[in-house]
Amino acid sequence: MENIWDFLAQTLTASVAAVLLLIVKRLFMDKLSPRWQYGVWAILAIRLLLPAGLFGRALIPGINVVLEAAKTGAESHLSSALTVPYAVTEVVAPVPLIRLVRPVSVTDWLFYLYAAGVAVLLLGFLLSYLVLRRRVTRGRTPDRNVLERLEGVAAQYGLKVPRRVVVLPGVESAFVCGPLSPVLVLPQREVDDKVLLHELLHLKYGDLWAGVGICLLRCLHWCNPLLWYCWNKAQNDCEALCDQRVLERLEGEERRQYGVILLSMAEDRYARAPGTTSMANGGKNIKARIQAIARFKRYPQGMALGSWCVAVVLTVACLVGTGGAVAVPQYDQRGSFALAAAMLNRPTTVAGALDTYAKAVLCNSPVYFVMAVPEEERAQAIQAVGEPFEEVDLNDSLFWELNFHWSRPAWQAEWSVMNLMADGAGGYTGTLFFTPLDGYESKGVVTQQVAVRPRDAHWTVAALSGLEVWDGPDLWLCPSSKAPYVTYVGQAGDLRVEVDFQCRLWTQHRWVEDRGAFQLYGGRVDFTVLPHGEFGEIRMGIGARALSPETGESFALPLTVAVMERAGDPALALEKSRYRFVMDTGALDDDPVREVTGSYSGSDMTLTAMPEALAVAVEDGSQTYICVALPEEVVP
Repeated sequence: MENIWDFLAQTLTASVAAVLLLIVKRLFMDKLSPRWQYGVWAILAIRLLLPAGLFGRALIPGINVVLEAAKTGAESHLSSALTVPYAVTEVVAPVPLIRLVRPVSVTDWLFYLYAAGVAVLLLGFLLSYLVLRRRVTRGRTPDRNVLERLEGVAAQYGLKVPRRVVVLPGVESAFVCGPLSPVLVLPQREVDDKVLLHELLHLKYGDLWAGVGICLLRCLHWCNPLLWYCWNKAQNDCEALCDQRVLERLEGEERRQYGVILLSMAEDRYARAPGTTSMANGGKNIKARIQAIARFKRYPQGMALGSWCVAVVLTVACLVGTGGAVAVPQYDQRGSFALAAAMLNRPTTVAGALDTYAKAVLCNSPVYFVMAVPEEERAQAIQAVGEPFEEVDLNDSLFWELNFHWSRPAWQAEWSVMNLMADGAGGYTGTLFFTPLDGYESKGVVTQQVAVRPRDAHWTVAALSGLEVWDGPDLWLCPSSKAPYVTYVGQAGDLRVEVDFQCRLWTQHRWVEDRGAFQLYGGRVDFTVLPHGEFGEIRMGIGARALSPETGESFALPLTVAVMERAGDPALALEKSRYRFVMDTGALDDDPVREVTGSYSGSDMTLTAMPEALAVAVEDGSQTYICVALPEEVVP
């Protein structure tokens, strides 16, 4: 946790899990054993030790949107040193991570106050333990008959006696102190064997360590009263479980006597320091334990399966989460909640990023731009999201000039990306094409050069140029030597091989009914963005030539081209690649930019970007030359 919003996300998530556990525990209070009642608190402990949102889901749908909206509303007016206002809250650790920077805003000071509270409470618990431990060191060794009784109880039930046992004046009830070197502390008065059995069972099952863990978790969420209440319940459940273990070892009248002993301790004071256990834990808690004893029974083995089933369901609900993904905002949504929904729907795929950006352009939607563009370019879009929605003036749009059809909320066009090429830094560059839907008499196509880059777990799209008009005659673009292509070059024997390669990718359209005056086959394109979508269709075009390196003369030789990885085997690629083109170059004319002579179209999306390399086979008489062609030139 690096800021107050991380802490709020963590403690709210834990609170939701705590409420769920309390409800279920209440429902099964008299149906499942004390072992189950105590054991399920481990789920809450694990939830506190896992960062909130670890699986990208919330325990309550929409709670993360509310938190992000509150953060945006508060931080937009501040200049916090610890918080980035428009970044999604991501908890990287369940403990406070202090950055030594000068606090600027009230949220910075609140986080430092929280961290200071954790430190102060830890120190307080440690000092209380050290004071008690020092007091215990002044205890005297008990009489021999007391030690013999203690050893007799331990031997009877197969338990171990701690190395040190002391009698301490002023102590009203026996307790164990210290998880590392436990000391059994006894009062000056005579102690019943059943009390000794209770404390020895605490030692056997490591309850002192559980108490230390609960103490640490209290400190981490010291300002959350619900979690303090839960840990009080957990410690009471620990004592109730120890009572259960004692009763399982007693018979008949001894069980009733054990209840009488508990009643006699209702007003006793008990050790509150961490790393201690005490059979006496307050009058109200003693009452609840007496009620548990009254319904004591040896729970049948058949209940074990039911207990495990309930525990598994609770574990999945509290740790994995039951809330679904945050709904993608609509193009015309504005305000803090729309901004929060946009931040929580950042594109997670290359196709999703391009789809979001392209529809942001077609809808002129700032909320979609917030989702797609890089951090340094989002300020203007964020400001627009904070303003009321207003219809744009269509006359100012390049799409209007090209006679594209408008149907709210967007220009009716399909987008595609041509020649999506790896940039060597984990991202891609390519050309976006906005093509009018079939049936409209538009005057051209709109293009834009873009870069798609990874950012943490998301993808962003940055414009490398403005919107431009492309007036090529073939609106379907591929295959077409008029559209952008990439030239791959290799050496096959004494020949230079050049391959012009095109790849067009786009997502599948979703259609909605449209009964207005303007219809396209009874519907229009649904422009809800798909930030996690994938490419739905691919179309490729290819043209190749074999040239003399000295004269540049082309030869009419059969060529076979296949897509491959840069480090792959070209012969194997030519044999097995699903993207394989066989061409006779004899029909090519003298145009320096050759017409594309082969194409592939389909929904097989193994290839989602331009290939790293091409395998080329050239048949020259009885000889076949195989080479690897690498990208040399990108023709815009």
